[in-house]
Amino acid sequence: MILPISLQEQNLNAISEKSIEKSMHVDFALSNYINEAKYDVLGLSLNKIVRTPDDSGFTNYLNISDESFHSSGSTVEEDIADIMRGFQVSHPNVQSVYMGRENGAFVRSYAWENATDYDPRSRPWYILATENPDEVVITDPYIPITTPYVKIAISKALVDNDSNVYGVVGTDLNLVNLTGYISGIETDYEGEMVLTDHNGTIIACKNQSALFTNISNLLNNQTGTFLDSNEGVLVVDDGYFVYYTSPELGWKIGEIIPFNVINRQINDSILQILIFVIFALFLLSIITMFILNRTILRPLSDLTEVSTRIAETGDLDQEIREEKTDGEIKKLACSFKAMVEKIRKEEEERKNMEIQVADSIKQIEGNMGDMAILNDEIRNPLTVIVAWAEMADKEIRDKILEQVAIIDKIINSLDRGWLQSTKVWKFLNRYYGIHNRTDQDNKKEEDGKEEHR
Repeated sequence: MILPISLQEQNLNAISEKSIEKSMHVDFALSNYINEAKYDVLGLSLNKIVRTPDDSGFTNYLNISDESFHSSGSTVEEDIADIMRGFQVSHPNVQSVYMGRENGAFVRSYAWENATDYDPRSRPWYILATENPDEVVITDPYIPITTPYVKIAISKALVDNDSNVYGVVGTDLNLVNLTGYISGIETDYEGEMVLTDHNGTIIACKNQSALFTNISNLLNNQTGTFLDSNEGVLVVDDGYFVYYTSPELGWKIGEIIPFNVINRQINDSILQILIFVIFALFLLSIITMFILNRTILRPLSDLTEVSTRIAETGDLDQEIREEKTDGEIKKLACSFKAMVEKIRKEEEERKNMEIQVADSIKQIEGNMGDMAILNDEIRNPLTVIVAWAEMADKEIRDKILEQVAIIDKIINSLDRGWLQSTKVWKFLNRYYGIHNRTDQDNKKEEDGKEEHR
């Protein structure tokens, strides 16, 4: 949702910058076109014949009727008209060439056939030139008296040595050719070029019905912004209106760009970005899986395999590789290896302890067996002593029997201890494989008898 909004702003900025750049190129060509016409008029105003100060014999259209009108036909006026006709023929875009004088005289490249009651001093081209005598001036688009086509006039004041204006030379440029030039410009965004003067009057566009109307019909309440700013982007009914102001002419060059152009570029940009993102994610997934396999999955698999072999075989002599890269997996491998080493050492210590315990138990076994034999061997002499004591005097016999009873009591106590140690022998026999010596002797005796049979 954020991407189209961001792309719309970015694409609009990019398109507007490119459109303004194109408008600057159009302005460059247009300024050259107008400047060339201005230099031509300047050259015409410097012609010595055109600058003839004596205009008393020139044609005057003031206060005359059709019946009384006739061209003066003076030689100087005919020479000036010849120069103007030559200028008009050599400049196809020039509609007419003319000159007005302070006395109201008016000379044209081609004289009017009928009287018009025409005063050149009241025309915009004359007034503007006299107000700026040192410059070649351009009028706003206007409709001449003789034709229905809107034109612009380029004029230059004629000034004497005392800086007094005594006439104005001018030409009419037909804006039909200018309209064809502007409308023939191919835009990059299926747009339409529009040219207006500084007042907002449309003087060139593809739509012929909109020619010489005010731009307010298109911009409505945004017209003020359009006229007051040098460049910008405005939203109109069918699209965006990107405009640029000519710094030399003051005219405004605009391009209407349809909404669907921006939307199409946004969709193309989104598609390109999505393709790039999908490719990047695919590449990132491959790289991630490779890194995970190398740093996590393979080390974990190795540790699992080692732990499985230890669990199945009980063999602690397994190779545990330590990872070269730092991280939790390396710590886990080191901890697992340290644990196995510790278990191995404890197992070796346990086995050594079992050997020592077995040896000690065997020693105890021998001692206890010897003790049992000793008991039997002591009882036999005591029986003999009792027998001999019966034959002695009563006093001696009583003393001997008393001591024999004490010794018998001690032997009985040892026998009871021997019987109580039977459980100990069973434990030793079960967990350490150690047998009672008496049991071993009985087993050997039984084995001997079996062999004898």
